[in-house]
Amino acid sequence: MPHKYTRLIEILGSMALGGALVAIGYELGATRGGPGGSAPAEADEDSGGQILGAAGEGADPEGSSPYGGGAGESADPEGAGVRADGDEDGQGEPAKKTVRADLPEWMKADPAEGYLGFPPIFDGSSDGSSDGSSDGSSDGSGDALADYPKHGLVTSPAVVLRERTDLEAPIIGILRAGSRVRVDAELSFGGHCTKGWHRVYPRGWICLQAGIKIADDPPDDGIINVPKPRIDDSLPYDYWRVNHDGTPFFHRLPSFGEQDLADEAAKAWIDEHGREPMPTHPAQRPAEVPAVVKEYLNAAYYVTVAGEAMKSERRFLRTLRGVYAKKYQLAQREGSTFKGQVLPGGADDLPLYWIVRETGMKKREAEGSDVLVDADVSPARLSLHPFKRKVVIGVHPHWEDEEGNLMREYAVAVAAKIRRPPGVREDEHWVHVDLSEQTLVAYEGDTPVFATLVSTGKEPGMTPVGVHRLQSKHIATSMRDQPIEEDAYSIEDVPWTQYFHNNVALHGAFWHGGFGLVRSHGCVNLSPSDARWLFGHTQPALPDGWHSVSPGVGGFGRGSAVVITE
Repeated sequence: MPHKYTRLIEILGSMALGGALVAIGYELGATRGGPGGSAPAEADEDSGGQILGAAGEGADPEGSSPYGGGAGESADPEGAGVRADGDEDGQGEPAKKTVRADLPEWMKADPAEGYLGFPPIFDGSSDGSSDGSSDGSSDGSGDALADYPKHGLVTSPAVVLRERTDLEAPIIGILRAGSRVRVDAELSFGGHCTKGWHRVYPRGWICLQAGIKIADDPPDDGIINVPKPRIDDSLPYDYWRVNHDGTPFFHRLPSFGEQDLADEAAKAWIDEHGREPMPTHPAQRPAEVPAVVKEYLNAAYYVTVAGEAMKSERRFLRTLRGVYAKKYQLAQREGSTFKGQVLPGGADDLPLYWIVRETGMKKREAEGSDVLVDADVSPARLSLHPFKRKVVIGVHPHWEDEEGNLMREYAVAVAAKIRRPPGVREDEHWVHVDLSEQTLVAYEGDTPVFATLVSTGKEPGMTPVGVHRLQSKHIATSMRDQPIEEDAYSIEDVPWTQYFHNNVALHGAFWHGGFGLVRSHGCVNLSPSDARWLFGHTQPALPDGWHSVSPGVGGFGRGSAVVITE
């Protein structure tokens, strides 16, 4: 369905049926993902999402805002997709701009930096530090921890927390090596866990077979040899790109001879099979591959690095998965420094106009002329520009600024306010992604608080249109291509990942800077900083020290709404 037609349905529905037809419009949008619906995208350990309908839940009049006000701000009366000033093309007079008082650091705008901090990602369920190493020792009064007298330290790379004492029970969260938790005093048994279960504060159960050390006092973490995630940085870990096809990764530091054998086996495989991945099971790969090789990765695959080591005068990098690769075969990646904009003035700060293609600006040769000449103005890509209205020159729409400078519509991405969809409460944090503009706006109730550029699916239907809910939130989680994908990829610990529909997620992308243009396999790519900001904004927050949480499971509230429109 054409974008403008969808907006017309929503506007008429809002006026004539008090929002009922708007809900229908969003539901119809959820089915417009192209032939066959939404394609599976970047893969991970989590799946099984659903599109939630726009049920008419009542708004919460008691909702409060962590952004200093505005939760009860009136919704846009003209319907979804209409700008805050009521003028879709930005030609009306802007309303008087106001900035809310007592804003937290992460809502303070900076002309150079965009924003000064990130919203917290933990819910403060203990007094442990916010670097993922919470010891869960107290909640302030200590009363809530009386039933959790013992201390736990996660010793395996990752453990899951279950809703019940059953290995088949729903996963409510994930902890990584080095995480500290408080647990109850007595073991519980059943559910196929032979070593027994402990209840974890503030919720969930952990099987001792998963890899956790329990003691009366906080266990010594000297046995943990992996870094904690940097939760207040744009990237939680150090990321390195594989530079060469057939790069061997070793179970342990290899000898000179083992390295040579591994390289020779890789060359022979590539000569015969090209970039087809070599099987990882020893019985399925050539006999010439030495047993010390865990797997081979091709160029443009990414790993997270935990440390560096020397063997036979060669430097190796150790990954978070505990395997080694020769350092010269990898290169560090830090990602784009692009940042979106916080909106301390709420709707008054919108719309925003980003330059996404460096086409240069034009001017009319004479007043009223359709002949355009160079304006000698070339805004940089990813910069903001103060356009004032949309005009049509000949048959092509352009954006025009106060000086009469013009830029083709396709070279500009516009972030604008839309109406809060049915089923999203007044106090709720939610996100709108506009596929036609490649922009994202985050809201607290009816108040927009953040706007930025994204990159979505490069083919129609890859990023599913509709009203979705977050299914899981991960500080980092690995993604690999699906069999249907044309371009193979493998990325360890994709940062700030939030799944909202099957394998489709909001996440940070450090491997490209093409924001504002389509290019993903379906996921909504954000710059690392923007993905971190959004991770702290969405609901629910993670319990202190957790690495992942599953909204709507085990007592957690439902996840934030993710609204995708064309």
